[in-house]
Amino acid sequence: MDVLGVPDVAKMLSLSEMTIYRLAKLGKLPAKKVGRCWRFSKQALEQWLAPQSSWDEELDEILSEMKNFGKGKDIKHDDIRRAIREVRQMH
Repeated sequence: MDVLGVPDVAKMLSLSEMTIYRLAKLGKLPAKKVGRCWRFSKQALEQWLAPQSSWDEELDEILSEMKNFGKGKDIKHDDIRRAIREVRQMH
């Protein structure tokens, strides 16, 4: 396993070292603090960077959630689909 330090990760992600520290501290990057130093698994970072799902899969999931939300609230399926399409066009 390749272990990286903050300068390596900053270069890998094209971010400043301060941003890497902040993201690690907030738990937004897969990292471990060893003493006073942050350490990163190269493999964990690569997995973190990989897309988890396609936009279409996310859209289907959002549509399903919105249909459940809209039940009993006078929100029509077509209204939800139209709103999601509008957001998708902006994306």
